[in-house]
Amino acid sequence: MTNVLLVTSNGVGMGHLTRQAAVALALGPRHTPTLFSLSPGLPLATGMGLAGEYCPSYDRPWIEGREWHDYLKDRLIAIVEETGAEAVLFDGVAPYPGIGMASLRLRDVAFIWLRRGMWQPGANTRQLRKAGYFDLIIEPEDLGGPADISPTPTRGDLVQVAPISLLEVVEPLSREEARRTLGLPDDATIAVITLGSGMLGDVVGPGRVATEEILRSTDWHLAIIRPAVARAEVLAEESDRIHHIKGVYPLVSYLNAFDVAVSSAGYNAVHELIPAGLATVLVANVSTRTDDQRARARNLADRGIALAAEDSDPSGIRNALAQLAEPSVRDSLAKRAAETRSAMRGAHEAATVTAEFGERFERMEQRFGVSASLQVRKVKEWLKGVLGREGTNRVRRVLGRPLMEGRRAEVVVVDGSPRDGGEESLPLVMSEEVTTAMLQSDMPVEHMLPGASDAYRRRRRELVDTYYDVVG
Repeated sequence: MTNVLLVTSNGVGMGHLTRQAAVALALGPRHTPTLFSLSPGLPLATGMGLAGEYCPSYDRPWIEGREWHDYLKDRLIAIVEETGAEAVLFDGVAPYPGIGMASLRLRDVAFIWLRRGMWQPGANTRQLRKAGYFDLIIEPEDLGGPADISPTPTRGDLVQVAPISLLEVVEPLSREEARRTLGLPDDATIAVITLGSGMLGDVVGPGRVATEEILRSTDWHLAIIRPAVARAEVLAEESDRIHHIKGVYPLVSYLNAFDVAVSSAGYNAVHELIPAGLATVLVANVSTRTDDQRARARNLADRGIALAAEDSDPSGIRNALAQLAEPSVRDSLAKRAAETRSAMRGAHEAATVTAEFGERFERMEQRFGVSASLQVRKVKEWLKGVLGREGTNRVRRVLGRPLMEGRRAEVVVVDGSPRDGGEESLPLVMSEEVTTAMLQSDMPVEHMLPGASDAYRRRRRELVDTYYDVVG
C-alpha cells in the first residue's frame, strides 16, 4: 500500500482537480490517496468519498505575496508528515516554488508532475525548467494528440499514459435515472450546453448563440450547465424547453441523459463527452494561456469525431449546430466518438505508475535541479525586498507581468462556523467542514484534514500565527 498526496493548482475551473480525483479513485482501495488542492471546488471532489484538504491560493488577498510560497512549502510538509505520503503527485502547468522548496526538505518522498500536454506553441515554456522539482513526469495522452506541436511530448524525462477520464472510475446513471434525477423530460431530444467556468474566455456570447440557434432550428430541449465554480453563466430566454442545472458534479454521472453536446474544448470536457458517445460541437476557447483548445477541436473535427467552432466566431457556431441538426451527422459523430471509450485507461495507468514509483523510491540525497531554480528565486525575492511593493509593481508593469498583491491579513481565529471578527479584523475559520461557497467568499479559511491528529492541528495553528497577523 502506498500513501499518495495528490496536489492541484488553483486553475480556472475544475480540470486539474477532476483529473486528480480520477487518479485518486483509481488508487483506491489498494492505496491511500489524499487530495490537497488550491481550488475552491475541492468539496465537490471530496463529495465523491475522497479525503482532502484545501489550501488558499496565492491570489487570495490574505498572505503577503512574498511569503506565500513559504506558506505552501510548510503546508505541504505538514500534510505529507501527517498522511505519511510516499509520493506527491502535482497536476498543473506551473509548478510553484513552494513545491520545489518542499521537495528539498522531503527527500524520502517521490515528487511527480502529472503534466497535461497540448500546450500552445511557445506558451509557458519557462515552466518546463521546473521539471527539476520532480523525480518523474507523467503525461496523459490526448484524443487531439496528433495535432500537439507543443514542446512537452518531445522531452525525454516523462512517462506517457493513456488519456485520463472520470469515465474510468465513475459509473454513469442509466438514461431514465439520469433524466429523472435532473428533472428532464423522458421523451425529448436533449442537448447539453457546458462551456466552462467563464474564468477565461467568453461563455455568455457563445452560449447565447448556441441557445438561440437550437431553439430556432430544432424542437430539442436544452440543459444548460452552470458549474459550481463558475464566474459567468450562459443566459437564456424563458422557455419550457430550457432547463438550468447548477452545481452538478461529476457531470459524467448524468451524461446518458443527453443526446448531443455543445461544449468547451478543454481536456476534461473532451475526454468525458466524446468517450460517452455524445455527438458534440467543441467550441474552442481561444483565450486560454496554455491549453491549445483550437488545435484539439480542429483535429477531432478533421477525424470525424466531433464538430469544431471557436468562441469568437458566432457564424462558425451556428454552422456547426446546423450540421448537428442532421440525423445522419449525429449518428456518424456518435459512432466515431463511442469508439474512443476503450482508450480511457489513463487514470488507472497513472495510479499504478505513481504508487509503484513511490513504493520503490529511494532517498534523494541531492535535488540539484531544484536548488538551481530556487537560487534564482532567492535573487528575485531579494530584489523585490530592495524595490518594495511599489517599485516591484512598476517593473512588473513594464514587463507585462501580474502585479504583486496580497498582504498579511489581520484576523481573529474562530473555530467552526464563521462569525464577525470585528471592525478591523477578519474572522479566520479553522474547520474540517467547508463548502465551495465558503472557499469562494472573502473570508479566510484554513481547512483542516478531517480526522487529523492533535499534533497536526497544533502545527496548523502555528502556521496561522506565522503567516497571518492574529489578534485577540
